[in-house]
Amino acid sequence: MRVYIETYGCALNKSDEALMVENILREGHELVNSIEDADTLIINTCIVRLDTEYHMVKRIRELYEVASRTGKKLIVAGCMAKAEPYTVLKIAPEASLVSPQNSALITEVLKTRGKVILIDGLRERDRIGIHVEDRIAPIPIQEGCLSNCSFCITKHARRVLVSHGIDAVVKAVERAVRNGAVEIQLTGMDLGTYGLDLYKTRKLPELVKEVSRRVSGGYMIRIGMINPEHLRYILDDLIDAINESSKVYRFLHIPLQSGSNKVLSVMRRNYSVEEYIEIVNEVKSRIPGVSIATDIIVGHPMEDEEDFNETLKVIRELEFERVHLAGYSIRPLTYSASLPQVPTRVKKERVLRALQVIEEVGLKIRLKYVGKEVECFTTEHSNTWICRLENYIPVVVTGKSGDPALDYGRWIRVLVDNATFFDLRGRFLESK
Repeated sequence: MRVYIETYGCALNKSDEALMVENILREGHELVNSIEDADTLIINTCIVRLDTEYHMVKRIRELYEVASRTGKKLIVAGCMAKAEPYTVLKIAPEASLVSPQNSALITEVLKTRGKVILIDGLRERDRIGIHVEDRIAPIPIQEGCLSNCSFCITKHARRVLVSHGIDAVVKAVERAVRNGAVEIQLTGMDLGTYGLDLYKTRKLPELVKEVSRRVSGGYMIRIGMINPEHLRYILDDLIDAINESSKVYRFLHIPLQSGSNKVLSVMRRNYSVEEYIEIVNEVKSRIPGVSIATDIIVGHPMEDEEDFNETLKVIRELEFERVHLAGYSIRPLTYSASLPQVPTRVKKERVLRALQVIEEVGLKIRLKYVGKEVECFTTEHSNTWICRLENYIPVVVTGKSGDPALDYGRWIRVLVDNATFFDLRGRFLESK
């Protein structure tokens, strides 16, 4: 059977696609790059935001029309299949549904002629899909969330915590490095919960140490998102793990979401702004040169002008290296959807104001590097090389981009001669 796959969304979805591909090929089926050449169409869906869900609905309709007209089989996989099966079947009544947890069972659906619904059950522990793209490999170490944020629909698609064992993660990283990966992104819904279901204690610091100790090769590890609610329990050990290894970026992704305690309470985020600031300051005082990325939602229900200005104040105070900014997006099945909504016009205006502050802060941080020689690690190449400082700030390497001394997975010296709010621009000097 010839199979066509489209995947949208996060690194977890990319890993689920890799599990599907592995099983599809093992069973002797063929992957094709066009809808016309396929017997079966698979769409691996994402619904994290309203605009994303609109796109999924539109695309499912398009694929279902093709499937109905040509007799092809349509499989809707991913978060929408799990969280909103009624919506999917209303759009595509004869489509099969496969939840993220059942990605490895995709061949069972292929071999069945009629409609199949596989949306119950838990993920098989220690089956990790390996997806390497542009020498970067996201390695899921856990799925599931122990928090209950009022704005999040993803928890309905990936609720139950399932951590992959340390040995399984190490083997997955080894495989990714053998396949050419030079950046390993340890990822999941909340890495601060890693290990609680399997080891009855949080094990992220130990995992970071074991991967960097046991996996050889020219690669760097980027630690993924950690909710402050869970980070505080492992903060000391995680700081030690980062400081002890030369294979771990001095970088943490700690989502704030709002600089207002009132809004954090409405969001059901179990920490205060003051606790968040204390955590970030502790990290900065103990990890030299560390950079912090965060997530901010503006226009969440109950956010007024004062709350929004408090968020801007925290952005300026903590000088985040990167801010993932989003205007609040109403999601079904969530508490926030039931609350009085901030007008769309106000949300858009606040997004623009927040972007201005974010760009000002980002440029301020990066201008400090102009005129300096820096060491960075090569990870990507298109028309030019992109490398990362030890704290994960990207550097676009201009001039001599075809130099044979440049290659993936190398530390190089660069003279920074320009900066934007997003990255640095520099001239290649030499490989280390």
